[in-house]
Amino acid sequence: MVDFLKDNIVLNPLTNHLQFTTQSDNMSPDLGFPRPKIIKCNNHSVPCKNQWAAFWSPRVSCIVYGKILEKSHFPGDSPKVYLEHHIPFIDRFNPNHNLTPHSTPNLLTPCTGCDLHDSFYVGDVRPKCIISYSSNFTITLHANIYKKDNNRFNNIFIVHKSDSELRADTFRDFKIRTDPLFRNRLITSQSSNTSHLYIPSNVNHRLVNGLLLPSDIFNEFYILINNLASFTDLEFYTDGSLKTDDDNPHMGFGWIFTSNINLNIEFSGATTQWPSSTRAEIMAVLTCLIVCPPNSSINIFTDSQCTIDTFRSLSNYKVTPRRKQKINNIILWQAIQQIIAELNLQVRFTKVKAHSGVEYNNKADKLAKDGCVFNRIISISPKGVKAQKGYIIFNNDTIIDRNIRKTLKIPLNFRNIERQISLKPLQTLKSFTLTHIINWEYSQLWINYNPFQKITSESYSKHVGWRIKCSNYALPTLDVLNRNFPDILNGYDLCFLCSSTIESNEHFWICPKSIDILKSIFRNHEQKFQSYIINNMDKEKININNIDFDIPIFTAFNSPINSISDAPELHCLLINLVPDCLLILFKDAKIHKKLTKKLLLSFLFDLHHDIYDQLWKARNIKWKEHKNINGIRKKSFLK
Repeated sequence: MVDFLKDNIVLNPLTNHLQFTTQSDNMSPDLGFPRPKIIKCNNHSVPCKNQWAAFWSPRVSCIVYGKILEKSHFPGDSPKVYLEHHIPFIDRFNPNHNLTPHSTPNLLTPCTGCDLHDSFYVGDVRPKCIISYSSNFTITLHANIYKKDNNRFNNIFIVHKSDSELRADTFRDFKIRTDPLFRNRLITSQSSNTSHLYIPSNVNHRLVNGLLLPSDIFNEFYILINNLASFTDLEFYTDGSLKTDDDNPHMGFGWIFTSNINLNIEFSGATTQWPSSTRAEIMAVLTCLIVCPPNSSINIFTDSQCTIDTFRSLSNYKVTPRRKQKINNIILWQAIQQIIAELNLQVRFTKVKAHSGVEYNNKADKLAKDGCVFNRIISISPKGVKAQKGYIIFNNDTIIDRNIRKTLKIPLNFRNIERQISLKPLQTLKSFTLTHIINWEYSQLWINYNPFQKITSESYSKHVGWRIKCSNYALPTLDVLNRNFPDILNGYDLCFLCSSTIESNEHFWICPKSIDILKSIFRNHEQKFQSYIINNMDKEKININNIDFDIPIFTAFNSPINSISDAPELHCLLINLVPDCLLILFKDAKIHKKLTKKLLLSFLFDLHHDIYDQLWKARNIKWKEHKNINGIRKKSFLK
């Protein structure tokens, strides 16, 4: 009994009371034990020098010391260390009976053989007792030679920490890893005894504190960290979701831990800014990695190929810090890289097919969709991301986590287009913009559309010139020519088609003769447009009778057109801008956006090709006749 008390009771320096070194109720929930560094996964072991470790062995109910001889991390196996077993040594030549167990030097000597020996070890033949153990279940310690002898088994080493302290640490580490009830009891006791939850000073908790916002979510992550602390090989299914209600996007994400499904460990949350399903997926990956134990191997199952490709591309040596800043969500990705580096994680991704009946992927999908409706928003603090040296905040609340140049191009384009349509000749365009008649996304695609094989050609320049002149009311009609060359035309400004009204860019499109020609063109292309929709719609899901083909650009010809206001959508299309009503049929037919762009641009090219050939060329023929009669030559405009 006296020996037991000597070995297991120490003096608490804070209270001056005796206490058991391995008593569970006195354990601190600190999980920040140093572990041996994990080597990269390969097919051979790596020798080590001057490295020591210890662990609590339930087999002998005591601490086991060892000097690390080799490390291994074979494919499909957890990382291991091979230790030469060392046992406590009592220096009987220098006895000091006044020392307590806490102050007694912790001396070790090589074991000459015991039941812990691993007979399967093949390596250094000099040690007599070798133990193989998981790297993540051991604690590193510091030891130096105390007395050296020619006989290696007479060597004595001194450990820098007392045997009682290390015994307490290894036992606490063992209980935290193997007993979930013990972990939860530690957290509960801490939270009930203090006004706030004690935050352990380890890598996981430091990452949570530095990277995640807001602070009221920290405790939930602490519990997840404790529940996963005993695992070295972890599997997760992750998913992200984007839900849009009335043009108000909501992002949710979720993951489920599947290495031990009986523990029912899962998480879901919501995030904000730069809404996309990929960003939500990245948040799911980040929040599952941040709770993983150090030196562990992680396998993440996801249905997002974009997430997998971006993760792999970041390890490419060609991706310089400058190029990284052009990657979308780079702050999140740099946070993930920081987590992997500081926790020394081995991470791999496995692609699963979305909505293919995979049980856990469906559960992760449900968690992500549930997260969309959460009011609690989880985000990243860019100040905690070490590799992110700077960032730009837009409008004092939005961090630009995108390619800076491309992102800033969007508001700059809006500013430029606002300045453009504010010009007096373009007031019609401004009216169309404010009433949401124009779809500017597709209009931009159409203005830059090149159906020709060559990147630059005379035909392409001619078509682009036609589109730009039409959209800016810059066609060379007689009102413009009279304004610029009054001496050449001598005031002649009557429309070449109707010969009754002054020719202008506005009149050209509502001239009765123009309307007759346009009506024939549009009747012909209406049938082609409907065939595009019918041939590419999903006939199994969409009933053709539910699609209304009567859209304003075609029905406008059913009644007289005397002004632009009589047919604004038609006029929008005539000046080479895409009206939003033109896209309604593609949406109703559930045609994919990529295919919609292809079909719509092809339709617009054929339509405007006929308008140019049949209407503008007809006007130009009469303009050339007028020039010949009045002796107007090309050189006349150059004087």
